[in-house]
Amino acid sequence: MRQPFYFVDFGCARPAGIAGQRAGWWRGVLLAWLLLVLPRLLPAQQLAQPLDFQPTDSLTQTLATQYRWAELDSVGRAALRAGTDYPTLRRHLGQAALAREQPAQALRHYGRALRENPLDTAARYGLALAYLDFNQSGPAALLAGHLPDSLRRPLHLMPFQAVTQVEVEAGGQHGNSTHRGDAGFFRLDVSSRLGSRIGLNQNVSYFGQTVELPDRRRPGGNFYPLRQVQYHALLAGQLAPRWRVLLGYNHLNSDLGLLANRADNLGYASVAYARPYWTAQVGVYAGTLTDTARVQTDLRLAVYPLGNLRLYAYGRASVLRSNGRSYPHGVLGVGGRLQRHVWLEAYAGLGLTPVLAELDGTYVYNLLDPVNERGGANLLILLSRPLSLRLSYGAEHRRDSVDGRYYSLNSLSTALTWTW
Repeated sequence: MRQPFYFVDFGCARPAGIAGQRAGWWRGVLLAWLLLVLPRLLPAQQLAQPLDFQPTDSLTQTLATQYRWAELDSVGRAALRAGTDYPTLRRHLGQAALAREQPAQALRHYGRALRENPLDTAARYGLALAYLDFNQSGPAALLAGHLPDSLRRPLHLMPFQAVTQVEVEAGGQHGNSTHRGDAGFFRLDVSSRLGSRIGLNQNVSYFGQTVELPDRRRPGGNFYPLRQVQYHALLAGQLAPRWRVLLGYNHLNSDLGLLANRADNLGYASVAYARPYWTAQVGVYAGTLTDTARVQTDLRLAVYPLGNLRLYAYGRASVLRSNGRSYPHGVLGVGGRLQRHVWLEAYAGLGLTPVLAELDGTYVYNLLDPVNERGGANLLILLSRPLSLRLSYGAEHRRDSVDGRYYSLNSLSTALTWTW
């Protein structure tokens, strides 16, 4: 959890002496009671009249200095219902929302304050913090572009960073098919920030497996080493805090022994829209995979019912167009925080498809055997502020491309991520 964001200069006088402190305390209690109770007692015509600015502002600032976030949230909401709304109140409500781990509410309050005054540094800083709590560094970097370096540096959101994140992933696969040997996978991923609006992600991956293919010259088949090397680049442009566009490119080189050696290319474009409690993204892949023209359309949706990452759900609907046929595939998943630094998510997918690109093209699956059903789980552990560990397990039901029989495939992988 991040340290609470608070203001240094509250601009309110404090009573001197014990008597003054008691008098100020009783005035605060009385005003809080009025703000909470009167909206329920007064008729609607009287509620349409806003409360006095000075007492409301004084009380909310006092509650902020005392870190009484729940009372501040209650008083602020009551003031809004009574018609009192101004940027400082929104900033205090955003401050309380961040302290109570409610980044969705913080986005709304800080966003309203920043729209009222685009030069409000405190609101801009708080809004960037709220996006970071949602693990959305793109809009956070865009907002931080107008902050002084003294505020951007602690957030690790400087306008140019050659390396912002490095991830190393390794895994293995084992199936119960006699025609498919065990497989290994390795990926190196590097992210960079080219400006407050532009980010670049690049990764190189290697996949190796021994497969049995038919031999016309004799019964049975021969085993061939399958090697696949992939380069993937993804350019992200943050048009506005809510809007983002992505352009990607994949180059895959597959070597099936001496039988085939092919180079495939895949392009990708998508647009994403984010709201405090949900995000949506539409993307299209187009190119050549396994010497066949492919077009894949994706629709992704993620929801945060609690307004934070304690609980979330996501879904993706994909339709692959290949050889004049359409192959739909859908995935549903749910995740949440188990402990302060531990998250767990589980997913399931259904739909026979010969190939499948995922995570904006980071992974390209099933270049040999179509997948029909799959499921899995991911465990994320924050080891320290910059270092995280991800453990993944997956189970798939695939169809052998040679004899058409279905077989089971299990995979395990681990990834270490270092974020600057």
